[in-house]
Amino acid sequence: MVVSQSVVGRANAEKPHGLVGMLKNPYVFATCAFASLGCIMYGYDQGVMSPVLVMENFEAHFPTLQSSTLQGWLVSALELGAWAGALFNGWLAEKISRKYSMMVAVVVFTLGSSLQSAAQNPAYFFAGRIIGGLGIGMLSQVIPLYQAEIAPPELRGSLVSLQQLSITIGTAIAFWLDYGMQYVGGNKCNPEGVADPYLADGSFNYKAAHGHTCLGQKAIAWRFPLALQILFAWILLFGMFFFPFSPRWLMSKHREEEAVAALSKLRRLSPEDPLLKAEILEIKAAVMFDEESNAEAVRAGGRWAPWKALFAENMRKRLFLGCGMMVFQQFTGINAVLYYAPQIFASFGFSSTSQTLLATGVTGILQIIFTLPAVLYLDKFGRKTFLIVGAIGMFLCHIVVAIVEGLYENYWDLNEGLYKAQGWVAIVFIWIFATQFAYSWGPVTWVLAQEIFPSSARSRGVSIVASTNWMFNFVIGLTTKDMLNSMKYGTYIFFAIFSGLGGAFIWYFSPETKDKTLEELDVFFGGNMDSIAEADRRRMEAIYERLGLAGVEKVEDLDNEKTKVQGEIVEM
Repeated sequence: MVVSQSVVGRANAEKPHGLVGMLKNPYVFATCAFASLGCIMYGYDQGVMSPVLVMENFEAHFPTLQSSTLQGWLVSALELGAWAGALFNGWLAEKISRKYSMMVAVVVFTLGSSLQSAAQNPAYFFAGRIIGGLGIGMLSQVIPLYQAEIAPPELRGSLVSLQQLSITIGTAIAFWLDYGMQYVGGNKCNPEGVADPYLADGSFNYKAAHGHTCLGQKAIAWRFPLALQILFAWILLFGMFFFPFSPRWLMSKHREEEAVAALSKLRRLSPEDPLLKAEILEIKAAVMFDEESNAEAVRAGGRWAPWKALFAENMRKRLFLGCGMMVFQQFTGINAVLYYAPQIFASFGFSSTSQTLLATGVTGILQIIFTLPAVLYLDKFGRKTFLIVGAIGMFLCHIVVAIVEGLYENYWDLNEGLYKAQGWVAIVFIWIFATQFAYSWGPVTWVLAQEIFPSSARSRGVSIVASTNWMFNFVIGLTTKDMLNSMKYGTYIFFAIFSGLGGAFIWYFSPETKDKTLEELDVFFGGNMDSIAEADRRRMEAIYERLGLAGVEKVEDLDNEKTKVQGEIVEM
């Protein structure tokens, strides 16, 4: 039986987990929850644009942005910026700290949001989306990293789930705020000097309305939701002044005394407490492990050797699994729904903007509720079970929507209010689809991505997997509007096929990582006793021996004098 090397993990194993555990650790819980404001901003920015695009005042202001191609670029510009931001922040967070890189991200995000909310022409809007995306990408990279590094072992999973939950909360806030703001001045533009601003099919004639003041719906209806996210950003910025630095980052910079002080504050324990001393030594061991692994790789293969190691045979399978599941995650169609929900619901025969925005708001609420099963039961039922069941559920939902739209879209296109009940069936199955994603492919893929890589390659492997997610997020944002216009119900067949293939991909290529050691996973990926994970284990055992942690079963068993001396003489 493999016994965990972590004396802190063993000491904390019987402590309360989940919500009870977070309430018993109020400072670290409050810090992580406050940091999650950045994740709320991420979800908010993803959800805010789709309802804005269908507001008549916005359409009258920007008639050139109403083509499906330009709207695709406008929505996906955020993801393109986020892809670059996430990659850049990997270096920045290591260079200037997790705390300060979050503050830089807020400033970048503020600039982007200001450009969007004050935009007078499309160029400002595109620039704002890209710059705002840079900030979002930076936050999406650093916030879960910061949370994981300050969390006690028994709460790490809950706090990662808190990040995902915050994203869904942000999306729901954006949807419902847009729904309420559409009524500012009325939900119709009513352009001054235009007798009939509607075309024969009942759609708004935004070209005729352009250049005329809207006597009804006001510009604040869409400018305020775009500007409000700046408030979240600046609350986070000022709160960051009171946040501790990550103890692990401080240790990596050889600022050990500051690391002890920061961890003491987070754990509410004296620096002399044996449990705190043990955790500091384990953090030091992890930092030494990373430094030794990287130094050895560079000596053997040059500067880029740590990255080249990702493409060894054993590692290629892990990288293929991680990147593959992110491609399938995006091709389930979830972000197509989040980005274009009002247009999707309008295609089901609902010409009222209020109805489509209301249906969009319900999507956000359902996502919040159905993220909770992953928080509560993921470790009981396993990663593969959640992903495969979710894939089957999404496949079936897409098939039902495709059948219903295929049968009735010609009637809905007449805008005569025909077959409303069938339209509601399509909406309900879009809602069910969103719930299937919320408990499965939303949170679980990110958990699995952290687990499939050995310690010495985890940060680099996850960075490539995360960048894959953002890149295909960009592809979906760019192409969905054109797909909906040209393929119609075929769009849902497309997403159904990829949902089903995603389930098959996980069933065939993914191990069940629940309760598995890295050595067991190495066997699955084609390793052996000399594999990467086994070499990592031996290296860590040697470091534990040097720090006085080897063989320690309880914190009370630590030889304080030996640990103190050895901890002082070890060169990091």
